[in-house]
Amino acid sequence: MTIRITITYLLLFIAEVTMAQDKVQIEGKIREESGQPIENVVISALPSTQIAISDSAGRFTFTLNKNTNYTLSFQSVNIEPFNQRVFLASDTLMEFTSKLKTIAILEVEINADQDAFGIRKLRAIENGGLYEGKKSEVINVRNLLSNKANNNARQAFSKIPSLNIWESDNAGLQLDIGGRGLSPKRTSNFNTRQNSYDISADALGYPESYYTPPLQAVEQIEMVRGAAALQYGTQFGGLLNFKMRKGNPEKRVNVESENTYGSFSFFNSFTSVHGQVKKLNYYSYIQYKQGDGWRPNANFEQLGAFVSLNYELTKKLNLSFDYTHMNYLSQQAGGLTDNRFELDPNFSNRSRNWFRVQWNLAALSLEYKASNAIKIYSRTFGLNARRTSLGLRETPDLEDPMGNRDLIDGKFRNLGNETRFVYTYTTPKGLINSLLVGSRLYLGNTDFTQGFGTAGSEANFTEVDTAFLNRRKSDFSFPNFNAAFFMEKILRLSPEFSLIPGIRYEHIQTSAEGSYTNNVRTNSFGDFIERRVFESNQAIRNVILYGLGTAYKWKQRYEFYANATANYRAINFTDIQIQTNTQIVDPNIEDESGYSFDLGLRKLDFKPIYFETGLFYILYDNRIGELIDDGLRLRTNIGAAQIFGAELFIEADLLQCLKLESEQKLSAFFNGSVNYGVYTSVNERALVGVRSGNKVEDLPDYNLKTGLNYGYKNFKASIQASFLGFQYSDAANTEEPYLGVFGPIPAYRIFDFSGEYKWTENLSLGCSINNFLDADYFTRRATAYPGPGIIPAEPRSFYFTLTLAL
Repeated sequence: MTIRITITYLLLFIAEVTMAQDKVQIEGKIREESGQPIENVVISALPSTQIAISDSAGRFTFTLNKNTNYTLSFQSVNIEPFNQRVFLASDTLMEFTSKLKTIAILEVEINADQDAFGIRKLRAIENGGLYEGKKSEVINVRNLLSNKANNNARQAFSKIPSLNIWESDNAGLQLDIGGRGLSPKRTSNFNTRQNSYDISADALGYPESYYTPPLQAVEQIEMVRGAAALQYGTQFGGLLNFKMRKGNPEKRVNVESENTYGSFSFFNSFTSVHGQVKKLNYYSYIQYKQGDGWRPNANFEQLGAFVSLNYELTKKLNLSFDYTHMNYLSQQAGGLTDNRFELDPNFSNRSRNWFRVQWNLAALSLEYKASNAIKIYSRTFGLNARRTSLGLRETPDLEDPMGNRDLIDGKFRNLGNETRFVYTYTTPKGLINSLLVGSRLYLGNTDFTQGFGTAGSEANFTEVDTAFLNRRKSDFSFPNFNAAFFMEKILRLSPEFSLIPGIRYEHIQTSAEGSYTNNVRTNSFGDFIERRVFESNQAIRNVILYGLGTAYKWKQRYEFYANATANYRAINFTDIQIQTNTQIVDPNIEDESGYSFDLGLRKLDFKPIYFETGLFYILYDNRIGELIDDGLRLRTNIGAAQIFGAELFIEADLLQCLKLESEQKLSAFFNGSVNYGVYTSVNERALVGVRSGNKVEDLPDYNLKTGLNYGYKNFKASIQASFLGFQYSDAANTEEPYLGVFGPIPAYRIFDFSGEYKWTENLSLGCSINNFLDADYFTRRATAYPGPGIIPAEPRSFYFTLTLAL
């Protein structure tokens, strides 16, 4: 069956290549009257459905029918809109000049396609991907008014519905986001990328993200929900991609420096150097961050660096190389019980817990325009990284015995390549169709050891061997291999209606080789004996994912879209590894599978109101979770779950709505979702704590964010409110809290403020007040790192940023 499907798609691809019509290319550049290029201008080629957007050099490209008249429509809040008629008899190079608008361009209004309000959807074809008919969002980070120094995810992702965010530190060292009932744990339910290549520890064996790009270096954040599985592999969350900044093409050297000082001795220094030298565009940064944390035993120090080189070898071939380094050391204040949190969220009884991360990531990318119809994207990436934790991993009701600490050391080495061919052609009816064919090869290896550290308090990650502790608790190697082939097509049946079928074949091979210590209960008093278990296992899967999407454009102002996609998630070593005396793992734990469905309506222009609303449904089979079994944490397949939700995002330029002409800018947004998830059946092993009808964990009843943005001349400000409803932290729906690890997460509300004043074009001062009503709340109950127990969120905090550009 698999071979037949593959051959069928290959024959379709060959047939479509031979059907290509004569096309020509128009390469354009748009400039101000002074000669400076204008970026982020939206250009429509009417009557076709193609849209382009000018880059930082003012350039844009179209591939259109030969010997045909077109009207190029130029729109942006930066310029006065205008139209230009063109007749294309051959490949053409053209330049256009436009007048800039005289009103101030502020945070709350950027431009039509790069968004009028800081958010947009991905275009049908963008950067080697097909996104027609999918639930997608793009956050314009460069113009985002928020606390970027500590990567405040609550502000950065405020306009994306249904996201559930764990807040574990006040430094933004890690990003923990989930959504639609998926665990936010280190963003492990998303395929997380930077410049479209993987950045997680191990996409198969350990898909967790310890590295998060600093928001100051990010151009935009791209997110695609469940339908992304066809292009980005086996996950339920979708794609999360950080697109990094490029160098300023108009200057050889640009230097920008941001220095932020904040509460609890927080300091962040971020310096970037970028520019263009002939055909070489470069961007680099170095970042240093430190602080004491708002709780005792919570200090941290981080160093990061990045360099990106992009060389235009020919007009058709671009090569780029990225290198990222990051390391940090943080002390872990540990979790709290519910009683201790109520008494004093600032409390900590863990003074000897430490966590260290070292990250080295490299990527080589190629973009080749083989013809006007075919583009090739190939990205080769590799990771050499390490994470080490040291301390007491027991529940927070136990005092530290001040003995030897638990030492867990993980090493990650992987290498991968993803290559995509995008073929765009015009049908005899003048409709532009696209076909994406891609492949992925991935080879990874994760080594995890668990042994005994020193009995001191310092951050000494040396493993020790004593007379009483003479062996490791576990020592495992987890090699894995993945080969994938995928195809997806935009089939336009009319200028308004399109179908998007897709298929993906996955070959997944995972292994586990090593040994661990198993703790066996000997009596009802809680006594244990240790048993050494040796394992050498291998699992091979061949999985086919498939999906179908559709999009309908009504009056070129609104778009209806729908899609259904199969999902799959292979178990990884975090699902089977035993690390504490209080946890056991079901030896028969299995992979997860299911389906994701989206149905939505969105407005295609941003004046004066933009909105998107939709429904989603996830069918989740063999969902993995944790519950209490005879006083121990049991990790197993809970059962089948169904998750429903309704989402709405709306933003309006209030002055434009009232038809008031003013240099002031005022906009408001609302982002909300109402969610419901329930277990429809429960596996036999999970019946000890879970019943059919239990609510799905990590799924707030409601998730609302709203805000107001204001700008006048050189000043802009925003205020944001976040409201999250009640949610359970475990599948058993534990009502009576258990040692801080299991129990409900109460509803909470948080308010944030950010402002900025720009003295000159090169000098500005920013201020952020996070949680300015000083609410006591928590977003997670940790079962291991950085707890276990309740992890209190940060109280009221102040941050001041001075930015200088040269």
